[in-house]
Amino acid sequence: MDWIFPLNAGLGIGSLLKSVADHFMSRRATSNDRWYQEKREAYLGLLTALQQAAVSASDKASKDYALWQTRCDLFGSKDVSKYAQRIVDTNDSPREERNEAFRNLIEAMKSDLRAN
Repeated sequence: MDWIFPLNAGLGIGSLLKSVADHFMSRRATSNDRWYQEKREAYLGLLTALQQAAVSASDKASKDYALWQTRCDLFGSKDVSKYAQRIVDTNDSPREERNEAFRNLIEAMKSDLRAN
């Protein structure tokens, strides 16, 4: 009879600790999912803006690309930011350099999205 109260107290504390741990794990998973979605949206937006700039080079297309590039700076990896800027820097460069910058940008995006 003396062991019933400690057993119930132990089970109660164990349940409480499990609930707290589950809560923090759930918050972490939600946060990771949110970061992944932000990155994904920023990367897809950047690629769409790059395509629009290639189709119709205009001031609006350049500003759209700059906006998405800024979002990538906020949510993406340093490599993605570096290669997004490299795309801008190779605008008047030979096709080979621009293609290499594009391939590196895609690889950096894939790598960053896989890391989550």
